[in-house]
Amino acid sequence: MTNSLDAVATSESIKATYRRYLSSLLAVREPKIDAALRKAIDSTEMLDRGPYLEATPPYAPGKPIQALIADGVLSPGFAALASDALPLDRSLYVHQERAIRKAAAGRNLVVASGTGSGKTESFLIPILDSLVREQQAGQLGPGVRALLLYPMNALANDQMKRLRQVLAAYPAITFGRYTGETETDRKRAIEAFAELNIGEPMLDNEILSREEMRDRPPHLLLTNYAMLEYLLLRPLDMELFASGSDSKWRFIVVDEAHVYDGSQGAEIAMLLRRVRDRVAPDQPIQCIATSATVGGDSDPGAVTRFASSLFGQPFEWIPDEPDRQDIVTAHRVEAPSGPFWGPLSAGDYVSIMSQPDPEVALLGAARAAGWLPDESTGVTAATALSHERSLADMRVMLATGPQPFRKVATRTFGDGSEGMAGLAAMVSLASSLREPDGTTPVSARYHLFLRATEGAFTCLSQSGPHVHLARQVICPDCEAPVFEIGSCKRCGAVHVYGTPTNEGGVHYLRPRKAASKGIWLVIGDQDGLTDEDETATVDDGDDISGEVIKLCTSCGALGKPDAGTCAGCGTSELRAVRKLKQRGDEVAGCLVCGARGAATVRTFEAGPDASGAVITTALYQSLPIADDPHGALLPGEGRKLLAFSDSRQSAAYFAPYLEDSYSRLQRRRLISQGMLASHADEEPVAIEDIVFNTVKRAAAVKNFPGRMTSQQSRRVVAPWVMAEILAMDDRQSLEGLGLISIGLYRDPSWMAPAPLLQLGLSEDEAWALLQELVRTLRQQGAVTMPEEVPPNDEIFAPRLGPIRARLSGPEAIRKVLSWLPGKGTNRRVDYIRRVLAALGSEADAVAILKGIWEYLTHPQTPIDWLRSSAESGLGQVYQVDHECLRLNWVTSNTPVHQCQTCRRIAPFSVRGVCPALGCEGELEEFVPPPAGEDRDHYRTIYRSMNAVPMKAKEHTAQWVNTEAARIQREFVRGELNALSCSTTFELGVDVGELQAVMLRNMPPSTANYVQRAGRAGRRTGAAALVVTYAMRRSHDLTRFNEPEVMIAGHVRAPYVPMTNVRIDRRHAQSIAMAAFFRWQFDLTGRIDRKAGEFFLHQDGNEPSVDLVRTFLTPVPDSVSESLSRVLPPEVASDLDLASGSWAATLIELLETVRDELRSEVDTMAGLEQAASANGKHDLASRYQRVGNTLRKRDLLGFLANRNILPKYGFPVDSVELRTNFGIGKSNGALLELSRDLSQAIYEYAPDAEIVAGGSLWVSRGIYKVPGRDLQEYQYHVCKRCGGFRHGIETVDEKCQYCGEVAQSVPRKITIPEFGFVAAPEPKKPGSRPPRRSWNGAVHILAQPPEARTRTLRMSGGSITLSVGPRGRLVALADGPSAMGFWICDWCGHGSPRVSSPQKPPKHNHLLKNRSCTGPQRLLDLGHVYETDLLSIDADVSGVRATHGAWLSVMYALVEAASDSLEIARDDIGGSLSPAGEDRWSITLFDAVPGGAGHVLQVEENLDKVLRAALERVSECECGRETSCYGCLRSYQNQRDHDHLSRGAAEEVLLRLIAGEGTLDLSAAADPAEVEIPDSLPRDWVALYEAAFESERELLMGLARIGLPRPEVGFESASGVPITVAWPERLIAVDHGFEDGDRLELQAEGWKVLSPDKLAKALAG
Repeated sequence: MTNSLDAVATSESIKATYRRYLSSLLAVREPKIDAALRKAIDSTEMLDRGPYLEATPPYAPGKPIQALIADGVLSPGFAALASDALPLDRSLYVHQERAIRKAAAGRNLVVASGTGSGKTESFLIPILDSLVREQQAGQLGPGVRALLLYPMNALANDQMKRLRQVLAAYPAITFGRYTGETETDRKRAIEAFAELNIGEPMLDNEILSREEMRDRPPHLLLTNYAMLEYLLLRPLDMELFASGSDSKWRFIVVDEAHVYDGSQGAEIAMLLRRVRDRVAPDQPIQCIATSATVGGDSDPGAVTRFASSLFGQPFEWIPDEPDRQDIVTAHRVEAPSGPFWGPLSAGDYVSIMSQPDPEVALLGAARAAGWLPDESTGVTAATALSHERSLADMRVMLATGPQPFRKVATRTFGDGSEGMAGLAAMVSLASSLREPDGTTPVSARYHLFLRATEGAFTCLSQSGPHVHLARQVICPDCEAPVFEIGSCKRCGAVHVYGTPTNEGGVHYLRPRKAASKGIWLVIGDQDGLTDEDETATVDDGDDISGEVIKLCTSCGALGKPDAGTCAGCGTSELRAVRKLKQRGDEVAGCLVCGARGAATVRTFEAGPDASGAVITTALYQSLPIADDPHGALLPGEGRKLLAFSDSRQSAAYFAPYLEDSYSRLQRRRLISQGMLASHADEEPVAIEDIVFNTVKRAAAVKNFPGRMTSQQSRRVVAPWVMAEILAMDDRQSLEGLGLISIGLYRDPSWMAPAPLLQLGLSEDEAWALLQELVRTLRQQGAVTMPEEVPPNDEIFAPRLGPIRARLSGPEAIRKVLSWLPGKGTNRRVDYIRRVLAALGSEADAVAILKGIWEYLTHPQTPIDWLRSSAESGLGQVYQVDHECLRLNWVTSNTPVHQCQTCRRIAPFSVRGVCPALGCEGELEEFVPPPAGEDRDHYRTIYRSMNAVPMKAKEHTAQWVNTEAARIQREFVRGELNALSCSTTFELGVDVGELQAVMLRNMPPSTANYVQRAGRAGRRTGAAALVVTYAMRRSHDLTRFNEPEVMIAGHVRAPYVPMTNVRIDRRHAQSIAMAAFFRWQFDLTGRIDRKAGEFFLHQDGNEPSVDLVRTFLTPVPDSVSESLSRVLPPEVASDLDLASGSWAATLIELLETVRDELRSEVDTMAGLEQAASANGKHDLASRYQRVGNTLRKRDLLGFLANRNILPKYGFPVDSVELRTNFGIGKSNGALLELSRDLSQAIYEYAPDAEIVAGGSLWVSRGIYKVPGRDLQEYQYHVCKRCGGFRHGIETVDEKCQYCGEVAQSVPRKITIPEFGFVAAPEPKKPGSRPPRRSWNGAVHILAQPPEARTRTLRMSGGSITLSVGPRGRLVALADGPSAMGFWICDWCGHGSPRVSSPQKPPKHNHLLKNRSCTGPQRLLDLGHVYETDLLSIDADVSGVRATHGAWLSVMYALVEAASDSLEIARDDIGGSLSPAGEDRWSITLFDAVPGGAGHVLQVEENLDKVLRAALERVSECECGRETSCYGCLRSYQNQRDHDHLSRGAAEEVLLRLIAGEGTLDLSAAADPAEVEIPDSLPRDWVALYEAAFESERELLMGLARIGLPRPEVGFESASGVPITVAWPERLIAVDHGFEDGDRLELQAEGWKVLSPDKLAKALAG
């Protein structure tokens, strides 16, 4: 038996761990709410599903290769390929054998077996056999025989490793990989090989470089589809595509064929037709496709249609003719028909598995049942088990699909208590026993699903509280209103979070709407406390304050502080609360205890990273050690785990987050073990003892490399121990959880200070008081450090030292604490006051505190707890001497104390007074519960965790190929334990043997789930476990409620539309251009690589484009014949192939592009001359550089961008965020961060944060190329209708749509086509992922020139549709708060203007470590591109909807199209286009530049999309007047969130589709009727509708005095909310500001003016 994961026990452990974690998530000091919350967590069924059991028979074994040689299927010479990588005597699977036989017979083939089924051998063996036969016939010369096409370079790289193993002893067969990573010359290719394939042999038959492949084409050519297009176009690569009698091409293989769906499938289909036509137009090429999720089992007819369309070759599926069935699916071992024995009971299975040799025990049971004769010796245990009745019943039950494990156990073994254990034993036994051919009775996999919490919601009624984990408005138990609660993580003070809603003139607190801003209330009217120690050590600049109001627990109304009855319901059930001051969604700290810092007060929400880390840690802990001796000796003992995320950034952030969170748990577990090894449970121990023993424990689990010395190990561990001694996270630290107590050494001869005894304290109480007071200094970090521990080590963040203390005068900048309070208070004086109150003493607390300080610091005092030092500018300061600290492991003999109110732990008790600031609770003795009974998540981990290390890395497309390969290699070997990956590993990339995978979100489809789940369980002897976490979003939660659909739902066959004229025209043009490039090369030897070389007169050379007309007039016969073979007949007819008009269209298109480029270049030249004539030489130089930029664009990319050549959905305007400059380049050089420019202008804009390679990179500007500069435009966006207009030097002031005249100067936009540059030194990712923001919009520049138009009649109106290719868009990024960016003309340094509104900040040169004094200008970022557009101009009967209503409808359509047509959400977008005065049409567009046909699908299925949109906005649970991420909101439309109303969208769609309802958009936008004054300017209406009552009065006043239209609801850089503002002018109306807010805005450069002063300021 091998080391196998117990999937059932692991699932139960994970579920229990997750619930225990949630129970520990909130510290709630109110006992009733705390008890109700714990009860809700324990009793709810909403948190998990499963495990589900999926059991299928194993793949059936077939004949070995040597048998196929004997049968003549394979050549006798194939035996020469025999090796460990390709053994001749090992049985193939039946489906592999079938595939080989069919391929040998010349059939085209789809291999559609499952993951891990050996699909590669299914096509590789027949291809190699064909080459062997050529070799034996003496005909195997150079030349491509087989093209192996992969969607990802990683898959091609994996196949290269396989080929090296198989062909190492057969040098006659050559192979090569030609991708973007392939070097041109051999020398550099050898260097790249050595770097990419460490430890692998370099074979003579592996062709490494492009030059070698051109000279001697390999027999096996591996590439991807984007490179294949380039290979067909470039003259230098002609030799790879020998034609006619020179062609030796025999095979085309498409791996992972399911990814070629829809428009991308159409692109690849045309590409493959062109390849085949180039190399073998008159002879067939055998075509093979492979995929685990192509839908072969469910609809073979659809799969053959897909394959036929993809390859342009016939694929058949004739039901009754096996020889004409070109789909090979997995063939499973058939269940025996009998006779059966048993049935064995659950107890029997448990007993058998507990035996030293389960095989012997099982055979004994079969004999005892009479099934196996006593003298029988040839029957295996696996055969006996296959005939056991209980197993047979279980197999029948699961034949229809996965079932909940508990349900299967009950149906198999009855309701007995042993049922689940018996089923687990059965599955384990059936997965481990093997027949001689390697098969097992059952191939099983377990699936566990967990989900995110929505929050904790409670009523506050007298009969409550009743806590619910699902969002509620009214309590189902008592009908009182429900509030979302949070708490302070230190003191447990209960907070309420919600959104104030105006209902009939009364404000009610309602549960927050998704993604909307809310307010925080803390229950109680206590005065705010500020701990000066906190302020001195964690100075974040924000104050903690709040105003007293009343909250009605009967109806949720908010009232004034002096209210006696509720204004909403009239009851007197009012509770005093404080409304907290906040910035954004958070408060600066806790008003009750003075604790400060981000997330001090939190709701009951476990973020996806925190929950994911908890679940992943529990799963990792359950993994068994590696089977192989090498793996078991590695850190983590060879455990390996894969964690999938849909998002690249999510995967990148989770890797360091997981490693960091795991390391904190591991460190505390090792410290716990070190303390027990030091006998801290018997006597107090010193820090040195703990460090010594913790080092030993860490070494025992291989936490350190073997080369580390004991001193080096000590330097690592000592900061761990000191960080624990300084720990302030009371809910997670060893001291805060009551596992250890920390005190100070006290000599028995020391006498307690007499003044303390005179107060009435006992000797022990006096010492306890002193210890507690000194503990306050220790917990704030004022402690000396061992020599090997730097006080500013990042492990102590945010309290980076050195921190010191003195009697009085705190100094935050120098990190000096004051023993005595200054202007406020601190924990020490607050504690003494309450101790004195308990003693009944009226003594002065400050005087006593001062006396204690003098006693502790007196030169003659025997107490040496404080060590003094003299620091320049500070005088005499003190720190707690770490050598005096003593630690105990808490036991019943050495208990600690816990407050019954705030639940915090204290090592000492003086009259039961809680030392927490402001707490009136009482201390009681506390000893942690026994380990098996403890409900605390962290205490349980610190006492039970297996402290093996975990090393985690990301594996995404953000690494350079060599680093990605190294990481993959280390993971396969077990040197890396956890890989956080995006979809890079979803396909068949080699990740070695895994027993479990973690999915951090619900995959988009069943096919994606099957691929990811299939990464685990590729070994015999174990049932794999797949754990999936459902995030708080609609798709995830829907699939969580129906897990069977996710596990084994319908997988449709991909669809390839073959009559897409737009796609096919580009391929026809590519055929013509490839022929032209070859003709020109043969004629002149010329190869154009830049746009300027091809299109313009340059350096005395005529532009090559002039020759295209000559070449295509008339169209060469070879081109016409090729097009007739490649193009579908319908498309050939549409393009008018016979007349050659398609060529005229191409020539005309090239001329149009030439004219556009020439115009742009000539404009720049004219501007350069004008600037030079006016003496503006710097400006002239810049125009010259822009001209260079235009001319030097890559030609093939430029042609693809202008829709002349195919794009394949790949970005052709990809730009980088460069990370290889400056300090961080050692890590940054390993990264390759790239995005299409349409996304990069947002995600890589200055100040944007990106996680990559375990570091947080901040974009610092745009990259400048010497001698070239960036294009710029001026533009206006109409404030009234949103219309966009632009020009190079000037732009019309008047809007072309509504006539509005611009009231501000034009803005400038630049196209950052050279990419971006990151700050030189990356940071460590924080405890929360960087907040991504999408600041900007997309505007329509031009509708498609060849649009197809039709009118659709609806019940409530009509829709005019216009759809076509080559529409032009501009993506615009105008920075946070739409204030643009300061960009340096010299170096490209950039910064958001919102951070420095008045003038640009000083900066260092972007690429050099020195100051730059270059001029900085205000610019926005943009990208102009072409794509498919769909214009939807709806006329809804009798209605003219507002801009916000149409915006809401537009996003409803986008989201509905994505869901109903299975279009990736990021691949489709929308924009409103003005269609006249106060009219807008909706424009949907393909977000992929060049277009992918998505909006064409929408146009064809518009009725379906409209109804899906109506259903989406009708059934969402958020408020009708707003929206959420379940209906209209997305990451990309953040700026529009405040304007979106699902109710408004519902009204428009309902009226349009069904002609129903009265359209009252004002009611949809606001629950109260909004009457618009006649005098209000029309372009102010939307502002007026969105404003509150007091704001409306202000707006009317501003409109009356003729001011320009302002912005409403703005927020400054520091988070100050501004009611009304003109951000471009940095002018805000003085309305509702507190003094601090006003001063803060003025410090940022804002003018805060009263309405009467605005006119003059705005006029100026």
